[in-house]
Amino acid sequence: MKSRVMMALGVVLLAGCSSHSSTQQWAQDNQIVISGQTIELKSNLWLNKMPTIGEVQDQTLHGALYLESQQTLPAELGVNAIMIKQGDETWLIDGEQLDLRTHDENQWEVAFVWQLAVDPEQPVDIAISVDHGDKQEWLVEKEVLIDTVY
Repeated sequence: MKSRVMMALGVVLLAGCSSHSSTQQWAQDNQIVISGQTIELKSNLWLNKMPTIGEVQDQTLHGALYLESQQTLPAELGVNAIMIKQGDETWLIDGEQLDLRTHDENQWEVAFVWQLAVDPEQPVDIAISVDHGDKQEWLVEKEVLIDTVY
């Protein structure tokens, strides 16, 4: 638990530090190789606009980010945080706010629901921080469209 908190703190500090490291992180792509196997990030985002009685519609972003591999995903793989970038705005969702779901040994889902002031007409870039052993890496998917569910 303490290591995850420290990793999340490190991510926050990394996000607030130099623009070079931030630029380098966003330059990654949606695939990484861990222990000889390729892991790919596939992202789905949507705003829920379903009418509800007695509740105010807000700008709540729902996300389902999938980590997929042709082989079994490493059991020691951990998810630390997600960053969402749109224009000059960047939002951090730490590991405590994420729900990790294992669909099978080759596909994991990282789900979240977070209130963000995103423009649903514009795509976003998504970065997910994963660790394996003592190494931390980023997977980044660019130009992800935000769907609207009615």
